[in-house]
Amino acid sequence: MKKILTFLAVLLFSALALLVTTNSATAQPSQQTIREISGLQTRPNLPVRSIILRHDFPDHPLGGPPGKERLPKPGKGCDKDVDLTGTIAGVVNIAAQDNTICTNADLDTYIRGSDTFVVQAGGDDAAWTHTDVTDPANPTIVGQFVWSGGAGKNTYTPDVKTFSQGDNDYIVMGLERRTLNAFCGVIIVNVNDPGNPVIESQFIGSGWCDTHNVFVEDDASGDGQYIYATADAPNDMRVLDISGIQGGSVGAPVEIGRYTSPTASNANYVHDVTVIDHGGATGRRAYLSYWDNGLVILEAADVTPGTSPTPVVAPNQLDPAGFLTHHAWANQTGDRVFIQDEFLNSFGDEPVQMWDVSNPASPTYVDGLALGTDVPVNPAHNLEIRFDIDPNRLYVGWYKLGLQAWDFTISGFDHSANPAPRTAVQYHQVQTETNDGDYSGAWGVRLENIGTNLYIFQSDRNFGLIIDCVGCAPPPPSPTPTPTPEPEGTGGVKGKVTNASTGKNLNDVSVKIVETGQSDSTNKGGRYSIGDVPEGDVTVEASMEGFVTQSQEATVTAGQTTTLNFSLVPVE
Repeated sequence: MKKILTFLAVLLFSALALLVTTNSATAQPSQQTIREISGLQTRPNLPVRSIILRHDFPDHPLGGPPGKERLPKPGKGCDKDVDLTGTIAGVVNIAAQDNTICTNADLDTYIRGSDTFVVQAGGDDAAWTHTDVTDPANPTIVGQFVWSGGAGKNTYTPDVKTFSQGDNDYIVMGLERRTLNAFCGVIIVNVNDPGNPVIESQFIGSGWCDTHNVFVEDDASGDGQYIYATADAPNDMRVLDISGIQGGSVGAPVEIGRYTSPTASNANYVHDVTVIDHGGATGRRAYLSYWDNGLVILEAADVTPGTSPTPVVAPNQLDPAGFLTHHAWANQTGDRVFIQDEFLNSFGDEPVQMWDVSNPASPTYVDGLALGTDVPVNPAHNLEIRFDIDPNRLYVGWYKLGLQAWDFTISGFDHSANPAPRTAVQYHQVQTETNDGDYSGAWGVRLENIGTNLYIFQSDRNFGLIIDCVGCAPPPPSPTPTPTPEPEGTGGVKGKVTNASTGKNLNDVSVKIVETGQSDSTNKGGRYSIGDVPEGDVTVEASMEGFVTQSQEATVTAGQTTTLNFSLVPVE
């Protein structure tokens, strides 16, 4: 019955999707940094689980079927504590920016003119956060944007990527629904003016709406040409041609290709996709992290355009036992590939593995990063290699362990950079409290050269943006403060002054500490009391007209009062 209802709902959706049009709108500035973006199309109110049901357990820490879990309101109820001092190797922390929200997701960077920007998807709490990092030590939020209305509040934005076409810069986001009334699909936004973005187009494909991950492939000139998007309901990957978006004009993406595993299901779906042009005989390849089907590798030329091409590495061919393939990246030549599972978090597990795919018909295991041996026990997340910066270093956004980076050769990882349990050549753990959630910390990392230094941007899920530098001089040590002399201990002197001839009490006798000048006069009862007298030996003097002045030695003890009585002799 469930399958029949799902099939009918998808048929209905396919028909109604043809009626969906796209709109564009400029964000209207408000008095706050946060702005609303309006003009997005919502989907017809079909049963959510009929369209977006991915599987029966969370696919990521925010996960579960739409509407089953809502995270705290922006900035409330989440742990904002980060450690910017300890557990750092190979980098220097430059800055940390609290994005005020609780669900910062994936991130990307782009350069416009002389300015550099970081964009971070906002998960449940925002569409994205846009930060100017031209001066990395002083990041500035240009704007934090939210999807408008009730639909926007139920929209989950897990991913953002950047691309350019000519003189124009864009971001593309994948949207998923948490409830029926929510936005979805692929959204393309012109960010030439980062503070006033313009929605170029929205794409809702026939038979699919919700998108968890997007990847942009450039053409030979560096312009964005294709968007690869995970299609949640059919559990496959779709390719969109975006070459029509030129010169800032609105051009709707066109779906031109797809790949669906023969065993695609709610347990076998494309989580993330990466596309790399290896050049030479290997050429362009698409790496589909097909969850319980393992890693599927396609010739990108076969899927742009094309439908269900024959994979280079087929489903279940590169699929370690008990491994749920969440993200993948390949080395520059394409003969090695790295896969990652975000749920492996027990001692001895290898959530990041390297495989030899030089013979695609027979992938073989090469090496892995073992929890408790190469890295403390925590779940991993997204991978990154920048071939133009360091083609032999794998970066990992590793949740509670933050930034992690390993050097590698075709033979495996360099496990000697640091002593176990963390053999990474670079790392910066930000979430260090034992009570932090397993999935707190880094969603991903991105690299960018700014000036003469390399900067690594870490999207911390609860906190915001962490910025580390490779090559920066470490901050000067805090000057050792001049110790403030401890105040000397003080005590007191008190007593009674009488007339030596009569034994009566004397009033208005001046009693003085000779060394400090502190003094008191006796009252009608002949008593005096002097406090706050520095500890040590003092001379106490009692004097009054008509009487012989008298002095006595006393030792003042800190915290105590010394009693010293006087008996003055009248002058004859």
